[in-house]
Amino acid sequence: MADTYDVVVAGLGPAGAVALWHLARMGYRVVGVDLRNWNNLWGKPCGDAIGAHHVTEAGLPPLPSSVIRNRVTAIDIYSPGETTKYRVTGEGYIIDRRAMGEWLLREAEEKGADVMLNTAILGPIVEDGRVTGIRVRRNGRVEEVRGRLVIEATGFSRVIRTRLPREWPVAEDIAPTDMEIAYREIIEYEDYTIDEPSVIRIYLDQEVAPGGYWWFFPESSKAANAGLGVQGGKGYPNPQALYRKLVSSHPLFAGRRFRVRTGAGAPLPTRRPSNTMVGPGVVVIGDAGYTVNPLHGGGMGYAFRAAYLAAKAFDYAYNRGEVSIKNLWGLNRDYMHAVGARQAALDVFRIFLQRLSNDEIRYGMEKRLIPEQDVYYTSTEGDIKLSVVEKASIILRGLGRPSLLARLKTVADYMKKVRSHYLAYPESPEGLPRWIQGTEELYKEYLSKLEK
Repeated sequence: MADTYDVVVAGLGPAGAVALWHLARMGYRVVGVDLRNWNNLWGKPCGDAIGAHHVTEAGLPPLPSSVIRNRVTAIDIYSPGETTKYRVTGEGYIIDRRAMGEWLLREAEEKGADVMLNTAILGPIVEDGRVTGIRVRRNGRVEEVRGRLVIEATGFSRVIRTRLPREWPVAEDIAPTDMEIAYREIIEYEDYTIDEPSVIRIYLDQEVAPGGYWWFFPESSKAANAGLGVQGGKGYPNPQALYRKLVSSHPLFAGRRFRVRTGAGAPLPTRRPSNTMVGPGVVVIGDAGYTVNPLHGGGMGYAFRAAYLAAKAFDYAYNRGEVSIKNLWGLNRDYMHAVGARQAALDVFRIFLQRLSNDEIRYGMEKRLIPEQDVYYTSTEGDIKLSVVEKASIILRGLGRPSLLARLKTVADYMKKVRSHYLAYPESPEGLPRWIQGTEELYKEYLSKLEK
């Protein structure tokens, strides 16, 4: 192996594998490092669902049939008590994460990338004010792997960024309430055939999954990915215990014979993207960079996009002869314009939803305060249409819900403000401190008004 690479990719989950794939295809000397082996690639517990559009938006070819477990045609969203159901149509997949990881890494290897598995990432090498590589433990020995750039894609463990100098903006931490703790099982039924296996299901219920939701994603007519997530930092019960209670009572599980193929839990971010994904000699993407949909924590598709943009940013910097923060800055700008502004707006909506009671959620869905046909628009564009707020205003005034009306108006207003703020992301690193100050002031204002 080369002593110094163009790029060291730390972590080979969805973000790292896609970054490695792109950089190898571009012809760079690149190495990917991960603790896992070929048998458990992409092993983090996950819903395993991804929208079809994420694949093309990340510059990837069509997925081979070997990595697709199931094709998705719609999402059903259930209110507390399952009194109301929204159906949102759209094309997607339930993927075999291990198979997809191997497909990308094998193709990267064929293009010249080195892959180091069974290798623990210990932390960054910081010299002269920049990251110059990583320290790893391999075959019982501590080694150094150096490169012009380190791409951190270690997931929520954030092995690199949590060990960077705290004064670096890229070392930004996450509040416990901006994360969720999830537990998931893959189950196979012996005596039950799943209705509409091409439809995945999300259930909102503050008693079953406080501050989060539970899901049921069919892999086939006989198998499903089922799990539950709760908001962090609130002292809520362990999600595995809540899931066990759910399984003992819900008709999808109770009284049915099934075997558990696998089960595990993990934390995940549910917030807006990092203020910056770029630092001296390092970029952070995927869960490590908080590039997720804040409403549900889904991150695979956004990890793909961030990885693609990170590879393009490195290519730009390399061709200008200096892998500097300034030359890598396009990653931040392009991500915020492509999806980050929408994610920040959805973060505003997420904070609102987590404060609602079951009664308010049920009421809002029953009265279609956000109509079924507008759910997809809101969840993808990070906006609530003005006509929706006006309609909700009439309904809520007539039915004596002025408090909910006031909060909904506040949410719609600040979703627009935050989205505009992120679309005005600074064009250079010099503008970052002022932009961060503006972000903090916007969120402080929002929370103050939401709590009135």
